[in-house]
Amino acid sequence: MKRIAIAIFLILALVATPALAAKQLFVFYEKTSPFPGFIRFTGQVDMAQAPDGSTIKERLVELKTQYPDADYHLYPLGPKPDREAVKYDQATQTLVPLEPGDITPKAQAALDKTQKEQDMAANLPSWSQVNNAINNISNLAEAKAFLKKLARVVYWDVKNRPD
Repeated sequence: MKRIAIAIFLILALVATPALAAKQLFVFYEKTSPFPGFIRFTGQVDMAQAPDGSTIKERLVELKTQYPDADYHLYPLGPKPDREAVKYDQATQTLVPLEPGDITPKAQAALDKTQKEQDMAANLPSWSQVNNAINNISNLAEAKAFLKKLARVVYWDVKNRPD
């Protein structure tokens, strides 16, 4: 019984090894925007897989068409790179740490959110100021000015940035 289990294990290992060896890690990177080497996608691809219209290999070719200023590079199978910490260096064909000026879209979104909060805090009066301003409106010009200020805050909130 033990010999049968070992034989089955060895057969499975021999069958599975070529399938694992063919798989590689791909890094799909941008050549210019938001910065050179920005990693847009990562994943595993089997470059030896026969095309059937739905393979990742074929999808990479489609992505190159969809993103003309991008390309991909293949690495031996391993852990996926952290897109917020590394970028692809075209000259050395390696992954290198981000430089201080390289701002990923996720980091840019965090910066934009912080700026939005600061802008709103600087321009949004407290409720007591709003209440007093409404109570003290005595003419149309004051009402217009107050409504414009509040409308600007609502506009920023909806658009996610000031104009």
